[in-house]
Amino acid sequence: MKMTTNCFLGSIFSLVFVAAVLVRRSSSSEDPCVTALQIGDSKRTITEDPGTCGGLCDNYILNGSWYRLDVSNSGARMPESCVPVWHCGTYIPIWLNGAHPTETNQVSTNVRACAQLKFNGDCCEWYGNINVKRCVDGTVTYFAYQLIKPPYCDMAYCAGSGPNCGNSGSWNDAIQNCTTLYPDLDQNPTLIGPYISQTANTRDSSGKAFTATSFSLKCRLNYVQRQTDDGARYDVVFDTTGGVVYTKTLKSTDIPEVEMSESYLVGHVDQNVSCRATAYWQSAFPKRSEYKQSNSVYIGIKLYYANGAEIIGSLSFQEGDKVTVTVQPSFPITTPACLNQGVTPCSPSYTFRVYTHQLYLSNCTISVSNGSIASFVFSPIANLDLIPQRIGTFRLIPDNTAQAQGSIFNGYRSANTLVSITERDWSHCSSSGDPHVSTFYGAYYHIYGVGQYVLVSIPSRKIEVQVSQTPCGTVSCNCGVIAREGNNIIGINNCPPLSSATFTRYLTDVNNPGGYIYSSNSNYKTIVLPSGMRISVYVANYVGYIGVDVDMYGLDGTVNRDICSNSLTSLGAECVSTQCDRYKVHGTNFFNIEQGTQSLCDANALLVPQCDCRPTSGGTVGSTCPMPDGNVPLLTLSNTCNLPLSARRKRSPADVDSVTAATPSAVTPPRNVALPASSSNIGSDQARDACNRAMMASNVYDLCINQLRMNISLDMQSCMLDVQILGDLVMPPSLLAKQMENRCKTEIISSASAAKDSNIQIYDNKYCSTGCSTGGNCVQGTCQCISGYQSSDCSVLKGAVPTIINLQAPVCDIRDTTNPDGCNAVFISARNVSDNTLACKITETTSGKVLQNPAGRSALATLGRVTCPLPALPISLQLSRDYSLLSYSINVSLSNDGSAYSNSMKFTVYDGLYMICDARGCVNRSGSTRLDGANNVALTLLFATFILVLQKLV
Repeated sequence: MKMTTNCFLGSIFSLVFVAAVLVRRSSSSEDPCVTALQIGDSKRTITEDPGTCGGLCDNYILNGSWYRLDVSNSGARMPESCVPVWHCGTYIPIWLNGAHPTETNQVSTNVRACAQLKFNGDCCEWYGNINVKRCVDGTVTYFAYQLIKPPYCDMAYCAGSGPNCGNSGSWNDAIQNCTTLYPDLDQNPTLIGPYISQTANTRDSSGKAFTATSFSLKCRLNYVQRQTDDGARYDVVFDTTGGVVYTKTLKSTDIPEVEMSESYLVGHVDQNVSCRATAYWQSAFPKRSEYKQSNSVYIGIKLYYANGAEIIGSLSFQEGDKVTVTVQPSFPITTPACLNQGVTPCSPSYTFRVYTHQLYLSNCTISVSNGSIASFVFSPIANLDLIPQRIGTFRLIPDNTAQAQGSIFNGYRSANTLVSITERDWSHCSSSGDPHVSTFYGAYYHIYGVGQYVLVSIPSRKIEVQVSQTPCGTVSCNCGVIAREGNNIIGINNCPPLSSATFTRYLTDVNNPGGYIYSSNSNYKTIVLPSGMRISVYVANYVGYIGVDVDMYGLDGTVNRDICSNSLTSLGAECVSTQCDRYKVHGTNFFNIEQGTQSLCDANALLVPQCDCRPTSGGTVGSTCPMPDGNVPLLTLSNTCNLPLSARRKRSPADVDSVTAATPSAVTPPRNVALPASSSNIGSDQARDACNRAMMASNVYDLCINQLRMNISLDMQSCMLDVQILGDLVMPPSLLAKQMENRCKTEIISSASAAKDSNIQIYDNKYCSTGCSTGGNCVQGTCQCISGYQSSDCSVLKGAVPTIINLQAPVCDIRDTTNPDGCNAVFISARNVSDNTLACKITETTSGKVLQNPAGRSALATLGRVTCPLPALPISLQLSRDYSLLSYSINVSLSNDGSAYSNSMKFTVYDGLYMICDARGCVNRSGSTRLDGANNVALTLLFATFILVLQKLV
């Protein structure tokens, strides 16, 4: 038979293909979806006959090798029914007498391959076993076959049920023929919405019918809708930043639009949503077009400034700036928000809790609803802390987890918005000794008088600081200071007559702090007001003498309104009684206010609390205050003025911490220590030497005096005068050293010098903010404890056993998603704790088994506040769902040395879906029986057994 040119070229191609195939053979360890050799003969479909060139011959196939039959059409797989001779481009076609695998990467083994050897013969006259694997490559599904070599020539494997459509066409099952490569999809889809839809006669939790609402997004395609199905298919995919959330396939007869409800966006709030579509013809293995991408729609909470500009990215503000943030969702609030509220009629809204760090906050919760404006005000915390820039944050979390369940906000927590906080220029004023005043504006004078004076007054910020001056030898001395900012009023009083210790007093509640006092040692205390204004007070060991330093930012430039803004008195002059009457208190005298008085309560003056807003175990708003320099607060203030209280707390290693509620006016015992008499025996040289020694003992003396050349000549004169007049060689020099340190710190922060950063670092390394209590000395910025003392501020006696006062939250619900710490730690208020050796011990309440090695270190958040990380506890949502364990209790104790432990307190973790727990125990939600300890375990196990028996009976 004469061979044509086409037949000759086909033979050459077959020889080349055979040579290529013989080069490689798959190993058993390789994935056949990747390594399968491709057989690309276009004549292998059922409709092809051998023609005049002779049939295809697969005698080049290597037994056990994997092959992919690719014939450039949609049916690229072996037919599963009998194919008679003279088909598939060969005389003897081989077909599959079995099924292909249906799952991706599934392998079907020992599937019979059959062939008819003659006309009208047995369809499986020849057979052999092969293996088949289902593979996916992107949007294309195909099969890899582990073939055997046919015994005869002009015998080949069949693939495909239709004609070869080539690279420019696709097989279409609807018409059983080739058609265009893809259906019409020429333009990108459009994402539109959100749209509101309504459903009448929905029942709320009380059973009352109402019209429910929900929102949806629609992905609109641009194909032409057909009257009859022509086999065109369109896959539509909705994507968020977090991944695919919804898919749907459209037929050509469908409206070219796909709607997705808000329920698919749970867990994807604050993300961009978009849709994409691909087109293909209906077939077993379609060829898909590239995806067309839509626009994106933001579904989330948007934040705006007061001027309407959107807040994008991180923010930057100075200390004390007040920033109004408006909260607005980009989608409508719908009725799923109130299905769990039990309120009729339903009013869609969500309540969010605002969590902050390093920011004051106007309100801890906001309510978001349609048509209303929700906002809060934050103000970066001002802190004289030598940190030129700090980072604050705020975020939103649903306040009511039950309300959020089943809604788009289920499990929602917004990302932290970062606020870069930059330092302001601070100003310093001091009043010490008898008294000597150094003003904010650099003036220096003496104010001799008895009574109450206004030290600082800034009416625009509702700030006022009053001092009380009492006779002091032949002059007068400061004996008390009380400060007000807004409705926060706090003070330290050492004026005669007085009890055995200096007391602090205030007129506001202690539950939600907005200001506080902390103590470095027994003589040095600091008042911090909500805006960050700091009043450092040095208290003498005898009644009638204190020194006051004021550090603040944001002076309004007004002079001669108060003692610290005096610019009229000449340098070093004496401002005697009549001259200084202008500075006496002419309005409300803070020193005369009785406990319970609410005359200062000004609704317009309520300031934002300084502390982070955090939920308590009872679900109400609580607080966790950041203490500067690691000091424990003596007392704290809030922005309310309804619950008066006075308190006193000692802070000495040998003392027991206590809080005593008492009315100062009722405490009138005689003065405990007499004021030292004036002594003419102390000369100027001896006084100068005492003042110099006190300053030079400070670790920052060299930096402040020798390097920065700080002028302290007037302060030195004041110190010498006080030593001679009071006859005291200790208190005035100690006060001078503290004032030098405070003033130096303020001058460094407000300096424009190029060496500012390096000076900050030097000061920070050398200055011990805690004062090292009475049990240590400051060495290179670290307290070095003397023998018998321990802890970072050397305030705890060695061998002292901690005392647990209470647990911040004695119970923890594992379903409480608003708890940022989960149930992974216990927060403890304690005293006599050594932060560098402290350890927690966790024991099981019922058995006493130790769950955590006592040597395990615990984290000390602030002095007196301890965080104990918990080991993995045998309670989880899975166990509670199985009724295996609904609550679990442990005992927590503390030790400073790993051997002597404190008292213990119980901490309970429970599942709030089934139980209600408090410090006393747990109550089953479905009844009134209290469950404690072993009884709880026994009852839950009994109930689990009952469920198992019931399942078997059913």
